[in-house]
Amino acid sequence: MLKDSIKHIYEKFILISVSIICLYALYLRIMFLSNHTLWADESLQLSQLQGTFLELLKSAPKNFTSLYLSGDIYIVFPFFKIFSYNKYGLAIPHIIVTMIGFYILYLICKRYFKSIWAYFITFGIVCFNATLIEHSTEIRPYAVLPTLALATFYLFERIADFNFKLNTIKKIWAIVFFISVILFHVYGILMFISCFLFTLLSKYKEKDFKVNFKNAISFTGIILYFAMPLWLYSVFGQPIGANVGINPYAFIPSPFHNIAGFLKAIFGNLIGFRNLYFLLLGLIIPFIFSYKDKHKQLLFLCVNIIFPIVFIFLFDIAAGYWFLQRQFIWVMPLFAFFLGWAWDSFFMLLKRNREKRD
Repeated sequence: MLKDSIKHIYEKFILISVSIICLYALYLRIMFLSNHTLWADESLQLSQLQGTFLELLKSAPKNFTSLYLSGDIYIVFPFFKIFSYNKYGLAIPHIIVTMIGFYILYLICKRYFKSIWAYFITFGIVCFNATLIEHSTEIRPYAVLPTLALATFYLFERIADFNFKLNTIKKIWAIVFFISVILFHVYGILMFISCFLFTLLSKYKEKDFKVNFKNAISFTGIILYFAMPLWLYSVFGQPIGANVGINPYAFIPSPFHNIAGFLKAIFGNLIGFRNLYFLLLGLIIPFIFSYKDKHKQLLFLCVNIIFPIVFIFLFDIAAGYWFLQRQFIWVMPLFAFFLGWAWDSFFMLLKRNREKRD
């Protein structure tokens, strides 16, 4: 009973600590908003919400890139009708979404972490990440993408707990959610594929993998069947010409000429706060130490971090567009989780070695 009581107090302490960090993170985001003025892209998006909702639907293919993959306009629309150009009123839905993202990240961490320090690392990175702070209250889809990515990852993990077998009601809701993720933004399909691949491949060595694989393919097949026609039409249904004169490497160095600068820019932006750069040492932990989750962590790093960023980078080159950190903003909380997970494994390794010596 004493052991259970201590465990309960410890869990409450973690929850309280995380809540304090999240409140401070929210404070930083609101402070940034207070000094922020609506700029060109935000004003352009808002100017297209002047009419009725039906007029918005009709004008979407003309006014927004990727035709119908502009889910954020439907979130902002009712708040624009209420608050007009008041930046605080317009930020309400994105602030709510950000808070939901904090909670989902906590649930993910709770599944994997064993030490409170791992929570501090993950939520510290998310709290102070400059890109997340800047875009969390902006009237653009980048405010929503991090939460969508976390929700996609968490939901796949929970569905995998049931071997991709759900009752009818839960299955319908899950399918609707994943279709919404794919159609919310052009990067939605990347979130879906990367999270699905990790969840599936991480169970490769389990005895019932073949059965799970069959269930997973059947489940995701239904989602892709309904989502991909509109996604493909939205992406390829209009001519995509290269933006002549745009240098993709205007903001991040080219890896073909400055690989060190490129990697520094990528991982520096993933952390987003110079004082926490030392936590990047966590990247090498699964490469040099042996423990239970190392291969799973390396899989996560490859599938959920490296794969999306490389894909976005290659797409920008092909389309002749700037390669910007906001494009992989949704990878940042996943990277924060990865570092927390890696450091957590290191702390547990030290604890076990100390207990052996004692």
